Amino acid sequence: MDPIGELAVFVEVVRSGSFVGASRELGITSSGVSRKINRFEDRLGVRLFNRTTRSISLTEAGEVLFEQSEHILDSIRAAEDIAMDLSGKPRGQLRIAASAALSVGVIMPFLKTFTEKFSDIITTTVQADGGVDIMSDRIDVALVFERPSESSFIIRKVIDDPWIVCAAPDYLKRFGKPETPDDLKNHRCLTINARDRTTDRWEFDIDGETKSFAVESAHSGIGLALREAALQGVGIVRLAHFLVCQDVLDGRLVPLLAQYAPACERAIYAVYSDRKYLPSKVRVFVDELQEHVIDTMIQPYPRGEMPEV
Repeated sequence: MDPIGELAVFVEVVRSGSFVGASRELGITSSGVSRKINRFEDRLGVRLFNRTTRSISLTEAGEVLFEQSEHILDSIRAAEDIAMDLSGKPRGQLRIAASAALSVGVIMPFLKTFTEKFSDIITTTVQADGGVDIMSDRIDVALVFERPSESSFIIRKVIDDPWIVCAAPDYLKRFGKPETPDDLKNHRCLTINARDRTTDRWEFDIDGETKSFAVESAHSGIGLALREAALQGVGIVRLAHFLVCQDVLDGRLVPLLAQYAPACERAIYAVYSDRKYLPSKVRVFVDELQEHVIDTMIQPYPRGEMPEV
């Protein structure tokens, strides 16, 4: 009998929404998941799931069990973290949530040195462009651009990350350079589309007042794709500092309208749950990441001092 193992499989099926999804997360076959659930139901003497050929849903007994079992498993994981930390070195699984752009632009360059220094920490990145639930998705630390409103999280600023408006030299050679935000209406602009929303209004500081300007979107998409489109000379883009700072420094992209940049309110934040005991694997990851970006990432240019390339 393996009650904790059966409980963990049950919770993963609920979280994943299917036996197949749970099998991917747990690294076992879907038939193996099904056998564990069947044994669990037989032992409890109740049915936990309503099953059809296309979907599953919780029974009343399943809903009651799920409400209790999440807290039980979280307590077990917390106890395991404490026990592993007593070994004297950070270790264990570390689940990191971040957007695709942050994963590629910030986390991946950092992981080489981090994993060499902390070889007993096994990292997993979870795609979070559509949002993430830190508790339900069992996230140890999330990297985000907006401060969460929930008070149950620890929020730590990693680095300022203002918007940078820029374009490739080839584009500017063909279409000219906008001198004021209002000139953007005569240009091809590349706009971010996330969660089915397109950011087609860009903010600028005009005489000390922040105003938004509508831009004509020639193409919209995720930040990584827009960076590539901008490098190819497709149009003018407004992207996060971390994503284009090296391109600006190397002259592949030219910063524009820097004198109209609004005061920086954007930053990259590390967010993790406010637990009584913070695992050392989380603490060293956040500490090392902040040190890495400060040492290696080109610092955000002061307002109005963006170098013209």
